[in-house]
Amino acid sequence: MTMAATTFASDPRSMLQSIHAGFSGVDTPAYRTAVGDLSFAKLHDASAALAERLMTMDAGQNRHPVLIWGHKDLPYMVAYWACLLAGMPLVPVEPETPVDRLCQIAEVCQADIILDATIDAPFIDILSVPGLPVLDIDVNAVPLASVTVPDFAADDVAYIMFSSGTLGQPKGIQVTYTNLADFVDWLPELLPETDHAGVTGNIRHCFDVSLFELWMSWTRRAPITALDHADFANSTGYIARLANDGVTLSVSTPSITRLLLKNKRYNGDVLPQMRAFVFCGEPLTKAIVAELFTRFPGCRVVNTYGPTECTVAVTSVDITAAHLTAEEDIPIGTPRHGVMVYTANDTSCGEMMIAGKCVAKGYFGLPEKQAHAFPFTQTYRSGDWAAVDAQGQWTFQGRMDREVKIQGVRIDLNDIEAHIRKQEGVEDVVVEPYMLRGEPRALNAFVIGDASDETLASLAQTLASELPPYLVPRFWYSGFVTVLNNNSKIDRSHLHDAVKTAAFKHVHTA
Repeated sequence: MTMAATTFASDPRSMLQSIHAGFSGVDTPAYRTAVGDLSFAKLHDASAALAERLMTMDAGQNRHPVLIWGHKDLPYMVAYWACLLAGMPLVPVEPETPVDRLCQIAEVCQADIILDATIDAPFIDILSVPGLPVLDIDVNAVPLASVTVPDFAADDVAYIMFSSGTLGQPKGIQVTYTNLADFVDWLPELLPETDHAGVTGNIRHCFDVSLFELWMSWTRRAPITALDHADFANSTGYIARLANDGVTLSVSTPSITRLLLKNKRYNGDVLPQMRAFVFCGEPLTKAIVAELFTRFPGCRVVNTYGPTECTVAVTSVDITAAHLTAEEDIPIGTPRHGVMVYTANDTSCGEMMIAGKCVAKGYFGLPEKQAHAFPFTQTYRSGDWAAVDAQGQWTFQGRMDREVKIQGVRIDLNDIEAHIRKQEGVEDVVVEPYMLRGEPRALNAFVIGDASDETLASLAQTLASELPPYLVPRFWYSGFVTVLNNNSKIDRSHLHDAVKTAAFKHVHTA
């Protein structure tokens, strides 16, 4: 059974009202955690009650942003919907966010309230955020009356995502109700099946890829099986929960799936209902897709691409066996309806430009960054290299800002990574400069997986025979534990730990 396309973008207010009204009286689970479930009916009532409460406060009447402080507890869903119903921009922040950073975020976006969306995490340091009332959340609350979503303009802000990797003033990305509704409109086209019985809850809510999980759940009333990131080490327990809940759709970054695939129980025999995998956030590798095709025969693998500034994702493609044997990397696909993608230099390869209703309002309080990244109305300069073929299929080529100069030679780290990934047996790789007294002097290659010393030496020798000497990494590492950042991607800032803990090392001296 397939799902008909919707047209919420023309009336986001009706979208919120109709989807939320559909929760009323539905006693099946909406959000499942390891310690309990939240039904759609309770989500409906508790979020309406909290929205009532918010709208009676000065911050609610002024539509000021609300910080949602939490991770994967039941109150989070209530807080999320309460902000949408109250017409107040929501700002997700994780509990491990340092207090000084939290204060910066609150000041930048002019937030007036913090919602404590946790169950067990105590509100201690958070209380030191000056001048902000902290509201707890009752998941059993009942509204006094039906909540009517207030009127709002098309370009009013629905949520603000703060980039996790920036220093100095936090970069808050403002996404409007129209942007959000346009994304929700796309989901039936991307995933037309209506019989998905459950969705993973892999992604942290401070990362916009989580919107795939949230809105797939909410538009189809399919439960989310939430993964607390503190439980990553217990993949067997999470796989058992996925099996017990009959989850059919996985949304993930490649890094999360790579970790799950280390567990041999992550397969179609244990998870017979799991049949679709949607990826976003990082380049998807052929090794991951090949393993999924082997373990989940007949499964669908969808690769998507999109910056937060363009509302989650703007391109998609179904990956086939032909993509695995092609010389090119796995593509990111073709643009979704209403999105135009082109290169800044108007050739088949260059900086990707994105235009359409997906393009967010922009950055909060950063006029110079705003002017550069959003040069025209509804147009975003991505900072990503991309190439398009004759069939209109796009391929991600890496970030433009990954060039370094070593001994006077300008080196594109993306090119070296792409070359190493093509070598037999390489699951994935990260190439970073080797720094000495604050200057890049050589290259480090961090090979994901357990490549032996001999394998690393062979890789170095192969590259030495194919590339100029200055493009061959001098230091090679493998057999280390990868750390994920809040966006569930490989945390490059922790790769220095791999130098100390790698089981396999090789120094290329030729």
